[in-house]
Amino acid sequence: MGTIQKYLDQLNTEQKEAVLENSHPTLVLAGAGSGKTRVITTKIAYALEVLGLQSWQILAVTFTNRAAKEMRDRVEQMAQNHDVSQMHIRTFHSFGAWLLRRYGQSIGLNSSFNIYDDEDSLSLLASCYPQAKRLELRPASKAISLAKDMGLSPQSGELEEFRNDAQFQQQFASYEQKLKQVGNVDFADLIVKSIELLKTDAEVRLKLQRQFKMILVDEYQDSNASQFELLQLLVGPDTYICVVGDDDQSIYRFRGAEIANILTFPDSYPHTKIVKLEQNYRSTQDILTLASAVIRNNTSRHAKELWTENTERQKVRLLYVPDDKTEARRVAMEILQAKAFDDTAVIYRTNAQSREFETLFTQQRIPYKVIGALRFYEREEIKDALALLYVLINPFDEVSFKRMVNKPARGLGAVSVEKIIAFAGQKGIDLLEALSLSTEENLISAKAASAAKAFATVFSAAKELLKQDNGAALEHLIRESSLASYYEQQDLMHATGKLDNLGTLVTAVGEYPAGIEGMVAFLESLSLDPTTIGHKDPSSEPGVSLITMHNTKGLEFERVFVTGMEEGLFPSRISESEADIEEERRLFYVAITRAKRHLVLTSSARRAMWGDIKFQSPSRFLLEIPPGMVEIEGKDEPRRPMGYGNIIRRGATVVPLPVKRFEQGAKKQGFSLGDRVYHSEYGEGEVQSAKTLRGKGMIEVQFANGQKISFFAENAVLEKVAID
Repeated sequence: MGTIQKYLDQLNTEQKEAVLENSHPTLVLAGAGSGKTRVITTKIAYALEVLGLQSWQILAVTFTNRAAKEMRDRVEQMAQNHDVSQMHIRTFHSFGAWLLRRYGQSIGLNSSFNIYDDEDSLSLLASCYPQAKRLELRPASKAISLAKDMGLSPQSGELEEFRNDAQFQQQFASYEQKLKQVGNVDFADLIVKSIELLKTDAEVRLKLQRQFKMILVDEYQDSNASQFELLQLLVGPDTYICVVGDDDQSIYRFRGAEIANILTFPDSYPHTKIVKLEQNYRSTQDILTLASAVIRNNTSRHAKELWTENTERQKVRLLYVPDDKTEARRVAMEILQAKAFDDTAVIYRTNAQSREFETLFTQQRIPYKVIGALRFYEREEIKDALALLYVLINPFDEVSFKRMVNKPARGLGAVSVEKIIAFAGQKGIDLLEALSLSTEENLISAKAASAAKAFATVFSAAKELLKQDNGAALEHLIRESSLASYYEQQDLMHATGKLDNLGTLVTAVGEYPAGIEGMVAFLESLSLDPTTIGHKDPSSEPGVSLITMHNTKGLEFERVFVTGMEEGLFPSRISESEADIEEERRLFYVAITRAKRHLVLTSSARRAMWGDIKFQSPSRFLLEIPPGMVEIEGKDEPRRPMGYGNIIRRGATVVPLPVKRFEQGAKKQGFSLGDRVYHSEYGEGEVQSAKTLRGKGMIEVQFANGQKISFFAENAVLEKVAID
């Protein structure tokens, strides 16, 4: 069998069984740290070398671009005698984009469509309801995305049960109509419209079913209802399907992940062969025993028991501490004693819990990085530049057009812009053409006419440059639209590096082939993987990782601290149903199994949250740990009789400040009510109110960590998190 035998010999019995089973649908239940990626990559190499499949006949789907890249790199190394350039190793959404770019015309979709992110989708919904506030529409926008993931449409009968809101169905329908009108798709549409395509175009469906002889799905426990349906449409009578996953690590229910997909796989695909990977190659037996003891309390799961050949013993420790400040000090002390920074993680349920650790680590000079902080792609200046590109590629893109047509200010007010958009719709022309014709139609004032025409002309020149150099086209858009000078002034005022960030974007764009197709490829890669530019994987940088439980998926650390093990915090106070609690318990299981050798759990008697001191009770998950399984330090301090929720106020009673109308002093600085902002110390927040003090504008920002901070608007070291 050539070189493949070398890789087969490296597998344990169950892993080899999973690789060699290629006749029946296969469900591989891969416990944490059990080597599932090795199984998938070896299976692909085996299919190429032994089964005689061509690379283009294999579709391997996973959930993150990082996992897809790792899988492709491994296969290329293992199958060096085969051409793997045409192999489809993609995320579900990347596959959907690939499919729709090639065959979407049959459902009326242009191949150069733009992909809207969450904030773009919110802006589009807001354009349907101009009188409504964005903050009021945000829940509906999120609900639309979740509804699509669950396979629901505005016409679905279950929509009322899904969301008890009389307006939602109409909001959903208006949003869909607008999305179709501008010719773009949102993230969920990459799956939903792929399903529509395969259902309505039998020729394309049969073509793909004949092409893909083998379909492999990684992290199958994270699939949602729409992805399940897409998979069923791709599997033909002669297609072999294998899914790999762990129902005990299904933690994305809030995003629409459906654990039933993996639990009922044998019912959906008759004669399924089930292979369990239970040998763990990451953690000590003490950690695995604890993880198994906790997860065993879930009823919705396939039974499995992790074990390891690692004979090292290192008992898990549970620290009871009086308050969250002591919690941070104890963790810092442990880290300093071990002198281990780079392979250590402090894990918590919510981002707000990171503040005490960040403050103390800075004081103690402990290097750290916060995983999941503001991304390059989310910065205001980057979103602005990308909006210019979106208009260049699709001049019908209303969201991007509205964002940039009057930024920097060109005298085109909201009323004039709406007139231009309405005029474009009436005449059936794109927005740039409507802008050019707006003077003749007296849609805008004479003062704004020259600026409007100049803005439209910027794109005409950029189209010509696009044929030669994508980077040059973007640089032209940034400079000639006055965006460069706008951010240059901000850099001078606030000592920021926004212009440099725009330069990074220009460089990244320039690395793609010149022309429309190259630019579309860049924008698609950025939409599907925002870490493409200006961002390094923080988990690989030096320092202790501060990270939420959800963000730990796929990571591992020598030393792990799972903090905040208290009722109302973990499990979350919003977890009410048994399904919610089981999801939270799986989250605990994931957090535990990130640790290789050292695992410490912490529980605090009192915790500062949203300006209050709250008495806490130990998490119910701690009570599920059998006696003697953990080494306990400290005491579970007696709480007040009322238990969780008994609150000590800090000084006077804390009440929300009334929202004040913005005064001109603050408005001039570019901040508005509801703006999402980012501060390097406090994290993300939202502008709540403003006032003028001694002639200077002041803004008040409520941060996610519970702090409410006031800034002079002119000198606020805040970055807008783009929401337009």
